[in-house]
Amino acid sequence: YEKQPFLGGQLVPGSQTPYKREMQTLIQFQQKQVERCGVICHLGCEATPETVKELNPDVVVLATGSRPLMPQVKGIDYPIVVPFDAILNGEGPLGRKTVVIGGGATGCEVAYHLTELGSAVTIVEMTPKIGGDLESVTRRLLIRRLEERGTRILAGHRLLAVKSDGVLVADPDNLEKKLTAHQVIVAIGIRSNNAIHDQVRALGYETHIIGDCLEPRTAKAAILDGARLGRAI
Repeated sequence: YEKQPFLGGQLVPGSQTPYKREMQTLIQFQQKQVERCGVICHLGCEATPETVKELNPDVVVLATGSRPLMPQVKGIDYPIVVPFDAILNGEGPLGRKTVVIGGGATGCEVAYHLTELGSAVTIVEMTPKIGGDLESVTRRLLIRRLEERGTRILAGHRLLAVKSDGVLVADPDNLEKKLTAHQVIVAIGIRSNNAIHDQVRALGYETHIIGDCLEPRTAKAAILDGARLGRAI
């Protein structure tokens, strides 16, 4: 059961930027393996405790992934705020002027993706530098390409509030400044999406949690979780 109309989970948005598109071959391979093994897939169907109870399975595996973290600031529920995965999944609108909140690996990748689509992008990052969680060679390459595309980088800045037409941030000297934008992309991290675990487990079924649903991790680690559990079951 997969609530999205496609298989692949976080690998799908994670493979949209140019230097990660080779990962799409991994998605295609896994899809072929699922087909070859005769796995029945219910796409566009979000499983609930009622679904599980109706199926009455021997084992339940929760691989429901993660959700983007959202900062608790005033205006975060304004329509111009879009989570990063919506942009990478092609679901969000394309603003001519974009502010990306978060300058880690995901924020930098989203920013680069948006510049490819013609948006003028500003990255707002709390720490003194962007891409701190990237491997050094990849970081240098990505930053160079962002700079070549005119990306504005505001390191050492923190988000104070979202406005209907942009954001309010504080610079390293704690001075406030307004950044106008047509859309604000939030890419400050993810958290596990395991909301139905306790409900399913309370039904008395043998239940396992894997991947980001257990804790945010790399694709490699999540695939390893699935491989080990599949063999154990």
